[in-house]
Amino acid sequence: MLGNDTRSFPAAAALRALAVFALLLAVSAPAAATADPGPRQIGFSVSDYTDENGGSWIRLRAEFECVLRSPMDQVIATLWDFAASPKIFSRIDAIRVRYDTGSESETEQRTGVRILGLAFLSDLVLKNGLHRSGPASATVDFESIETDGSCLFSRGAWGLEERSSASGVETRVTYSLDTCVERRFPGQAGIMRAFGAGDMKKLMRELRAAVDSRAPNPHY
Repeated sequence: MLGNDTRSFPAAAALRALAVFALLLAVSAPAAATADPGPRQIGFSVSDYTDENGGSWIRLRAEFECVLRSPMDQVIATLWDFAASPKIFSRIDAIRVRYDTGSESETEQRTGVRILGLAFLSDLVLKNGLHRSGPASATVDFESIETDGSCLFSRGAWGLEERSSASGVETRVTYSLDTCVERRFPGQAGIMRAFGAGDMKKLMRELRAAVDSRAPNPHY
């Protein structure tokens, strides 16, 4: 897996989290108000989760959608470009490809979430799949198969549907995520509730920017 163990969270940061939590909640509302309204939230929740051994985790489940004014194959090419992923998605620090057949791959991925000096770093091995159910629909899914302990599991999918519109070919993108993360510091679940939905929308805007860069289309 990538690098060294990144699970440690400074003790001082745990105390600081309590102090900054109110500030985080306060600044989240203006950020949402000025955000690009393009991505739409279908569902979002953060809850406690207890595993079969009695371990306590935080579970995040989300589903969002947006429309990209690009062909589906262009979106697939962007999602499957693992080498470029750290440049496309701000939460991905690094990726190493174990193997890639074009429709199935295994990747070692380091993800970093950083807010006001607090950091949650995670090293996972993901199994990725590309499934085409027809000429105008496909799914790119992923599931953790190895973890550094930062997550109990992480799985999700990008659902893609190409269609015609008055402005040309476009692709409806649905992103879903179901992940259980390690409970590391006080107020963590509240921070995830306050900022998680915004992060999902940012992820989809980053995808849109990357897809557009392959064939720019400014008419959103």
